[in-house]
Amino acid sequence: MDLNLKGKVGVVTGAGRGIGRAIALTLANEGAFVVVNDIDLSAAQDVAQKIVSMGSRSLAIEADVTKPDPVEKMMDQTLNEFSKIDILINNAGIVYDEAGPTAKTRKAFAESTPEDWSRDIDLILYGTMNCTKAVIGHMMERKSGRIVNISSDQGRFNTGLKGLSSYGAGKGGVIALTRNMAVEVAPYSITINSICPGIIRTTRAMLAELQREARPKEYEYYKTMEKSVVAAIPLGRMGEPQDVANLAVFLASDAASWITGQCYIINGGHVMV
Repeated sequence: MDLNLKGKVGVVTGAGRGIGRAIALTLANEGAFVVVNDIDLSAAQDVAQKIVSMGSRSLAIEADVTKPDPVEKMMDQTLNEFSKIDILINNAGIVYDEAGPTAKTRKAFAESTPEDWSRDIDLILYGTMNCTKAVIGHMMERKSGRIVNISSDQGRFNTGLKGLSSYGAGKGGVIALTRNMAVEVAPYSITINSICPGIIRTTRAMLAELQREARPKEYEYYKTMEKSVVAAIPLGRMGEPQDVANLAVFLASDAASWITGQCYIINGGHVMV
């Protein structure tokens, strides 16, 4: 199927690693020009260079999506470079440093602080809102646009895991925001959908592999976790970033032009057990 993405311009947030990286590269592979956003500029530049080497165009932009001003500047920079924005993928959701995610250990609700909640809600929910707000006027003016929000299974079929109250609340908010916005902008031929990935083998698990000698306990934890998780997934494997990227890019294409306001669960059938 030709997704007709050649020459389309997409902005992918949190695209330096994991799911965002896979989405950015898959968009480029389909012929789209991609703005690679990340709070870690070097990670974004690595992905942008890869896209250029694939024969497409790309721009790496460092911007904190929790802050409206940098987001506005990012969209302005994109328009200056490419003259349009066809696609927005709101993926940013976890802050990383060189050792992995900075929020490795989330507190139980009773011990959580307003700062803990602000960290998750600002990034997950307000980050999605800020980026959408910055681009939606442009899309409405053009009467065209595709927005895909990366939520989570924790926002829809929350399994009640310790320490995920604020994360789950933020992701659930993204689903609700998606549905409400979709109704408002449908008359402008703009579609907005969300994706709820289950357990995906992303950056944190990969870092554990790379640092197995320096951090043997963390490596063993992930090996044990993967084994127990896979046992509960009917399709018999953990998800990969590419699994999510394939769905996101489809929803960003004209092939999905009559789909909006939906939440797609992608978890190997985990909800069936």
